[in-house]
Amino acid sequence: MKIKSLLGAKAYFIKMVLWISAAILLLVVVLSIVVYINSQNLLVKNEYAANQKILYQVKYNMSFMDQTISNLSKFLYLNSDVNAIMNAKQEDMIAVSSHLSRVVSSVTSANPYIHSIGIYNRNLDQSYSSGFPLFFKDQMLYDFINSNQALPKLKPIFRDIKKLVNGVTEPEYVFSYFIYETTASEAKPDGVVVINVKPQWLLENINQINMIDKKKGDNVFILDQNSNYLDDGTNDPMIKEWLKSDFLGYKTEHQQAERDGFFQSKHGGTQYLVTYTNVDNTGMTLLKTQPILEIYTYINRLRNSIIIITLIFLVMAIVISIGISRKIYGPVGKLVNSIMLDRIRRSDKDEVVDEISYLNTVYRQSMEMLDHFDKEKVQFKDVMKHYWLSRLLTESLSIGRSELESIFKEMRISLSLEGSYAICVLKIDNYKEFQRSFHAKDKDTIRFAMINIATEIMAKKFPNEGLDMKDDHVVLIVSMPEEDDQFPHHIVPLLQEAQENVSRYFKVSFTASISEKTTHMQELHGLYNKALDQAMYRLLLGHSAVLTYETVRKNVESKKTGHPKSLEDQFLETMKTSDITAMEGVLAHIFEELGTLNYHNALVSIIRLVDAVIDTLEEMKVTVAPSLHISSISRNILEKETIVDIHRIILGALQDSFKKDHEGNTNKLNYFLVDAVTEYIQIHFRDPSLSLTSIASIMKISTRNLSKIYKEAMQISIPDYINEFRLAKAAELLIQDNLSVYEIVEKVGIMNETYFFSMFKKKYKVTPKEFALRRNMTKLNQ
Repeated sequence: MKIKSLLGAKAYFIKMVLWISAAILLLVVVLSIVVYINSQNLLVKNEYAANQKILYQVKYNMSFMDQTISNLSKFLYLNSDVNAIMNAKQEDMIAVSSHLSRVVSSVTSANPYIHSIGIYNRNLDQSYSSGFPLFFKDQMLYDFINSNQALPKLKPIFRDIKKLVNGVTEPEYVFSYFIYETTASEAKPDGVVVINVKPQWLLENINQINMIDKKKGDNVFILDQNSNYLDDGTNDPMIKEWLKSDFLGYKTEHQQAERDGFFQSKHGGTQYLVTYTNVDNTGMTLLKTQPILEIYTYINRLRNSIIIITLIFLVMAIVISIGISRKIYGPVGKLVNSIMLDRIRRSDKDEVVDEISYLNTVYRQSMEMLDHFDKEKVQFKDVMKHYWLSRLLTESLSIGRSELESIFKEMRISLSLEGSYAICVLKIDNYKEFQRSFHAKDKDTIRFAMINIATEIMAKKFPNEGLDMKDDHVVLIVSMPEEDDQFPHHIVPLLQEAQENVSRYFKVSFTASISEKTTHMQELHGLYNKALDQAMYRLLLGHSAVLTYETVRKNVESKKTGHPKSLEDQFLETMKTSDITAMEGVLAHIFEELGTLNYHNALVSIIRLVDAVIDTLEEMKVTVAPSLHISSISRNILEKETIVDIHRIILGALQDSFKKDHEGNTNKLNYFLVDAVTEYIQIHFRDPSLSLTSIASIMKISTRNLSKIYKEAMQISIPDYINEFRLAKAAELLIQDNLSVYEIVEKVGIMNETYFFSMFKKKYKVTPKEFALRRNMTKLNQ
């Protein structure tokens, strides 16, 4: 374990040494291979050039011989002695011998490589030779005379003219040059001169070359026009056969190859370099073979040197890489060691795979801790930011500018210390319904969303900060230029836009109250209270209103203490006549008057009006509707947020009290009541507080009457219907959504999980999990 830990602590260092060593070694190996291959190719080319020089020397000798014999042939063809023999009309052996003797003495003395001279006389159809015998019949010449084929003129032809020795015919190889002339009318010549040249001088030249390179295994060969060897019988026939076959095959495969070149071929397990060149004048080909191993002897020496150099460089690479790695690794090693020592002191035992992985692990853990710390810091700052903003609104703080500037900077409060400030109170409409309809977490989310939406929209023109006052409202502190006297006209459209967004996404409305502005931050406390007082005028101006001092000025400054007494007396008189239509008209006038009062006088007037209505109904001995009972006035009337709602309740109560056809109207009202209760249950089934009592309170009817009416109409009690509807929704969620039973129980508004299990099993005869499994199996089978 200790060794493994030690290797892990130095793993990256070892990798660096290995990688640097491998890189240096790879570079050396690649360079060595390149040098080796280039040297090999260069050596082959050099050997080819050397071989070509040898062949070119032979080629030159052959060309020189060819030129010499060609000139000699032309000379002899014009010689008078030769012409005398070639054109004689009658055969005179003495004259022929004399002429031949002079020709031979003049030619052979100067040209020792001349084998013999042949002369053909067409007139006599007789051929003569300076060799033996005199009357030598040249078969090739006669074949040419007796055929329509053209005999090569002044071209060396290697052939066997055969000679008779002691009665035995032996081969006699010569190069033959033919010279003759033909007339236009006749294809056959009048006479032919044949000069036969001994090939020994050429073969001896080649043998000398072969003897010189014999130890190396080199050989030079000559192929004539018919791809036959000019041979003296001293070479290995198997080598010659292989060489001829491979050369002809190479020329066939490489028809575009140059007339001089080289190729490599293998024979008897030995690789050869074959160099070739063509002798243009003679039509012959010179071939030189050389064993590759002989060429590669120097290459092998070079290869051994390269291997030794590579090994030396390997050792040097390891030494150099260790030095470089230590230099590079130094800071990393110190960092790893210091971290490991520190973590050991703190009793943190880490498994070290390699240094980088270890540092990555430590870094990730550190970042997680920093992230956690940052989150705590942000949360702390949010709390502190809320704390200071709340103090600005709820206390008359006396803080110096420098201290306030420091607080704003540290808490990242976006308000400017210059200019003016205003307060916007955003008051949630139908707050009682809001509290009943949403869970605590949802209510916090909606309030948070209201602040975010309003601050973001307001920030288009003014810096601002929002905070949740944990009541029925949230607050915006808006910073604006001091010279902006028309600021309400700029803020109102922004708040209306915020109202539209909140209503669209959360189905919640709010009323906004905009205070006047101040240049002193210490006065925000007073502005906040004034904005709250101003928000009470929602009672008169309705929900979703944007209240400024200008919009409520008439009500605030109104000198009226209440609605006119004459209107109240007129309304009471219409009540005594039981004229519903007349009552509606007068009541509408009274509420119009209420809308012009200040908030407090309007409330007093409403209470006074309700008291007068109750007294009149009792005087008339008319049963007072439940919503007008003294015990329920505060719940049914005074808790309403707008006079529109109060107007509707009073009017509805009066209509209920004065209905003539009570039974018929009761049935009709019962129908609407049952339908409203059913719809309410289906909408609010998620609310854990949903019950007969809460519904009766909302419907403004006693629990006893509501229970009786609903059961008579639906043949099921309200609590049973709530449970039935919740269980049906739970069954849908079990099938459709991948939720746990606990999540489903919470979503359908049941707080007790055990109670839910007992109700579900009683209704569906199985547990929730069994129910979901069976339904899913049924779907699969379908």
